[in-house]
Amino acid sequence: MDAKVERLQANLAVIRTSAGFSAQELGAMLDVSRQMISSLENGRCRMTRMQYLAIRQVLEDEIRRSAGQGSTQMLEDLLLVLVDEPERFTPEERERVLADANMLAPSIVSKKTTRKHASTVWASVLAGVGIALAAAALTGGDPEDHKPKDT
Repeated sequence: MDAKVERLQANLAVIRTSAGFSAQELGAMLDVSRQMISSLENGRCRMTRMQYLAIRQVLEDEIRRSAGQGSTQMLEDLLLVLVDEPERFTPEERERVLADANMLAPSIVSKKTTRKHASTVWASVLAGVGIALAAAALTGGDPEDHKPKDT
């Protein structure tokens, strides 16, 4: 679990913003200050296992609460690629996912777009990688099995 704790901490800002939470909002959900969230995101303090579990619970609750709305695909993909199973993806795929998320996530947290709209854009921006992520998440299979084949 220590590796997952480190990966969540390293990617907390983009994961938080893709969930649509400000640092203040996430802090309130966890009963900690905005400064604590900022310190975790900036690496000024090390994330504990308890903090990891609490943050994951908030994220999983949000995914469950929004089930069927099509609004959490980006969040689910980020957790899969950046935290839970990064070894299933190439470094290039992980970098692309992170770059695309960093481009889209700020518009969610600033309320310039909805999470549902961002998830729709997310799928089209990622194209082949996005399709592989969604199919792999649904089937638990290898993303390579779901990529379009070159003909």
